[in-house]
Amino acid sequence: MIAVLGCVPALGACVGSDAVTSAADSTAAARPASSVSPGPPAVEPFPSVPAVEDCREALKVDCYTPDMVRRAYGVDRLNAQGLTGKGRTVAVFAGYAPPTLEKDLREFSRAMELPEPHLTVRKINSGVTPAPFDPSNPAMITASMETTLDVQMVHTMAPDAKIVVAEYAQAAFPRRFSSSSASPEDGKKSGEQDAEAYPELLAAIVRQDDPDVISLSVGDNEYRAAGDTGAPVAAYRRASRSFAEVLRGGTTLVSAAGDAGAAPPIGPDNTRVRSVSWPASDPSFLSLGGSRLHLDARGRRTGPDTVWNDSAQGRGATGGGPSQTFTRPAYQDGVRGVVGERRGTPDISMDAATSGGTLIYQSLLPAGPGWVPIGGTSEAAPLFAAVVALADEKAGRRLGDIHDELYRLAKDPRGGIVDITEGDNGPDGFAAAKGYDLASGLGTIDAATFVPALARLADG
Repeated sequence: MIAVLGCVPALGACVGSDAVTSAADSTAAARPASSVSPGPPAVEPFPSVPAVEDCREALKVDCYTPDMVRRAYGVDRLNAQGLTGKGRTVAVFAGYAPPTLEKDLREFSRAMELPEPHLTVRKINSGVTPAPFDPSNPAMITASMETTLDVQMVHTMAPDAKIVVAEYAQAAFPRRFSSSSASPEDGKKSGEQDAEAYPELLAAIVRQDDPDVISLSVGDNEYRAAGDTGAPVAAYRRASRSFAEVLRGGTTLVSAAGDAGAAPPIGPDNTRVRSVSWPASDPSFLSLGGSRLHLDARGRRTGPDTVWNDSAQGRGATGGGPSQTFTRPAYQDGVRGVVGERRGTPDISMDAATSGGTLIYQSLLPAGPGWVPIGGTSEAAPLFAAVVALADEKAGRRLGDIHDELYRLAKDPRGGIVDITEGDNGPDGFAAAKGYDLASGLGTIDAATFVPALARLADG
């Protein structure tokens, strides 16, 4: 199965990592998963880029243009210096690549006054013909919106980077997402299937395109994959060896930390259990948590970033917490007082809040083409992946594994990492605090400072 992560206020839905689909199909990575079935759009898409006030009136949320997000992180200053991702490749893993993907990206790019995008869609499993696009299929719509979000966020931050969509083709696409009450046996089987499939999929991406960065907005819940127990997931440990090999080859791995908070509801009685999302919990991945930007109608900051938590409105919260499968990696030795003996997630956070959603352009919704706000750690992961591509460009080479550098920069006041000290990641979750925490990781970034600092540090 493919557990798609993403939150779409206009759909009234948040797709989380806490749910699994039936594992009756023996084909691994064949099914999306969702904690909430998306249903029909709650509002019509905006025909043109809306103002913040328009979103507040129609959706009761703020919405920010991608240009606002780029400026909030200081990426506009990097772009003005000529750092645009040129010569770099960012691959995004997709459960479905809709036929609207390229033209929607071009319209998005035109409206945002960005350079012409460089997009390639590749099927990474041969011999399978993708299911035809069905606009009445809510699961397919959600997966399609996820891929649309991924490519538009990468293009926002690194407009000259080559974007490769690595699609895992599915001959049959489910119409509905299952809930987190799926049986423990199904959860365990799905986890095993994904642990077998994901290393093969990443290896195929590397063979075909040799990208600088791979961004994944997919995930399984560790507790569910352990058959609703707190035991380590042996299949994930086996997969970890393959991920480490990809990382050693120089490709940076980025994964979304999940959208169901630190303690997603699990089982028929929806008991909240602290559990993290895999593969973000794997030590080879940069685990991307979600934060909330606070901007005015002109995109100016009105306050510091906070932890993303819109769970009270049913619109998700960032994942985060200690892994039950992986022990503390060496790069987290300096934060052992927080993570203990376990791998802690997230590592760092970027914009993900649905109460301050980022606008994307789409023409795939049954309600028609237009602009809709979207969020989730599925936004955070491609945003940060693109920033890594900018750092690669600045350094003139691939930086690959940047975990050590990331944690070292957090100790440097000139390192470009900005602490997040307010908010938490949902019921039974963790609170932000000074320094590293299990809600925001190290915090977030000022990319204008972070990118050159990372490039310098990686060069020794």
